Amino acid sequence: MLVRFLMLALVVSVAAAFAMPEIPQQRALSSALLATAVLATAIFASSSAIASLVRRSGLVLILILAVPAIYMAVQLAPVPVHGLGNPIWETASAALNAPLAERLTVDVRATVQAFLHYSTAVALALITTVVALDRQRAWQLLSMLVAISTIVSAYLLLRQTIGADGFSRGDTPVLAATGAVPAVLGLVLSAAMMTRAFEDRRRVKQRPFRVATTPWFALLATLLCLSAILASGDGMGTATAALLGVGIVLAAFAIRNWFSGVWGIASVLATAAVLFLAAFTLMPIRPNADLTVALSEHPPGATERMLQDAGHAGSGAGTYAALLPIHRDIAAPLSRERPTAAAAIAIEMGRPFLYGVLIVAVVGAGALLRCSLRRRHDYVYAAIGAGAATSLVVLALVEDGILEFGASLLAAALFGLAVAQSQRDTGAVTEQSRSARPVVGLDSPGPACAPIRSYGIGNASMRVGLGTIAVALIAQTVWLLAQPSYPGGLPVEALVPNDASRQALLRVLPQNSLRSDGDLRSGRPAAAPQPAANGAAASRPEFGVHPAAPTVLAQALRSSPLRGDLWLMLAALSREQRSVEYDVAALLKLSYYTAPNDLALLPLRLTAALGEASVVSDPELRELVQRDAKIAFARQPALRPALIAAYQSASAEGKALVDNLISEWDSAALQSMRKEGPIPGPKADPPLPSRTWGRGAAR
Repeated sequence: MLVRFLMLALVVSVAAAFAMPEIPQQRALSSALLATAVLATAIFASSSAIASLVRRSGLVLILILAVPAIYMAVQLAPVPVHGLGNPIWETASAALNAPLAERLTVDVRATVQAFLHYSTAVALALITTVVALDRQRAWQLLSMLVAISTIVSAYLLLRQTIGADGFSRGDTPVLAATGAVPAVLGLVLSAAMMTRAFEDRRRVKQRPFRVATTPWFALLATLLCLSAILASGDGMGTATAALLGVGIVLAAFAIRNWFSGVWGIASVLATAAVLFLAAFTLMPIRPNADLTVALSEHPPGATERMLQDAGHAGSGAGTYAALLPIHRDIAAPLSRERPTAAAAIAIEMGRPFLYGVLIVAVVGAGALLRCSLRRRHDYVYAAIGAGAATSLVVLALVEDGILEFGASLLAAALFGLAVAQSQRDTGAVTEQSRSARPVVGLDSPGPACAPIRSYGIGNASMRVGLGTIAVALIAQTVWLLAQPSYPGGLPVEALVPNDASRQALLRVLPQNSLRSDGDLRSGRPAAAPQPAANGAAASRPEFGVHPAAPTVLAQALRSSPLRGDLWLMLAALSREQRSVEYDVAALLKLSYYTAPNDLALLPLRLTAALGEASVVSDPELRELVQRDAKIAFARQPALRPALIAAYQSASAEGKALVDNLISEWDSAALQSMRKEGPIPGPKADPPLPSRTWGRGAAR
């Protein structure tokens, strides 16, 4: 009964991770389900199962799994020494007039979400290891993982075939998967299933239904996964990763069946290495690019700038999307910037951590391959882990799909399966030889506990550890469910009292400006809407505001100080309410520094800046306002009505600033602006200032 529940929990968790969008409620569901499964394992699993888990895990593997969680906790913890944390916290503290502890991370919500993401994957891997200790259940689990990866691959293939990702604008994807990781892992799994089916057909004279149908199912899965890989937009990089993973599985199969012995193993591995190097030479490499983005098929302009600014300690797990608005080009959609997983890890966790992960992955692949070659039967499971590890190393340099929630859970289940069957369970074999009744499962009562009394201390420690993980998962589930969808618990509808004011607020803010679900890990955040032609109306935010709105925004900024849209909204509300609590100029500066090239914020930012006399008297802020005016006048015709509206509502100092600026380009345009008429095109586009505005503010 216990094993059936555990298998159901892990399959539902992996399937739900692909079938639901990446939102806190989805992760809360997975966390709650896995917390129940881990707690049930700690309490009800038999001593033989716990002893087998202790033998499989080992102290080294436990330490490896604990290091990322410890490092994320260090990034979240307040830095005791002033100046060692990120400078954004000191700047935000001065702007909010509130003491904020310095931290390594630049976004607390994002790092907490990354921590919860990682702990969920570790819990799933442990549950998979417990379930897959039995060889029959290991085969069932392999079949389920192949089915899930095949369905996801078929969906990705459909999206690529239809075009435009298979959906028109505004449609909601059926499955939350974008990278080729599920297809690559599915290809490795299906290749292993096919080799296992080939061996079963040779050994079994009377072929039951399972043995007869497994090759056809594996062949269908292979074709769908391979088609999805070839149709993906990552070119030779993804194909090379898949080739390497499948090659390792086939190499293990060849060694076990035809090339036994030292020289046979050496010849097979040498052939696999030559084929891999030949495929690697076909991969396009960007010249003079950082190693972490050299194999990427997507333009990494902003990512390369982020890599140059990244420190050895990182900016905090999950903070890539929070840093992206600072470094992207003017008017560049956020959706076009797709980093590799290696680049995201180097930015968020630091390059030493990235190098450590790559070394552990390569060493782990070698260890699993060695375990596979030492087993006489069921060697294919450890070979799956070796092939998947090497494939993911290459994929980390090509795309960021491994960091998606569904793909990471699928990988965790795969590695749990590989570890569970990586070595022979001597205790189970001894017990089977002593008893006429075979061991039925993990929760089988009786004398199966006798051979493992020497593992009593280890068993107790493992049960305590599993219980601790369950408590942590329960805590994270409560945290996710308690977190509001909007900062401070108030939705955007609650910030303004009436419909007219609400529509005005929605016009001046991007669609996702007040959302703070903390899911900032993805390297492909939703693109902010570009300014529309009604920028003039949007730049006059004459709306009634909820009295608690400034407090709501300030509360969100205390944990996410890189939200340029929230800094701008707080500045606009403070100016509208004539608040003495915040300095409007300081808030506007932070809006510029944290979102310098977000054109969706430009109308409201010009209105707030030109209408404040103290803003114009600040030399630094005056130069930033002039930059926005140049962009609206010379480079973005859709923003000229917004510039006119901001000019008409500006203070005397603000109008003088715009007069001096535009008179240098075209006096006719200035006269048209004063009459509220359309502004003729400029005689010549002025050169845009350097995009270094705001760079380093998060450093």
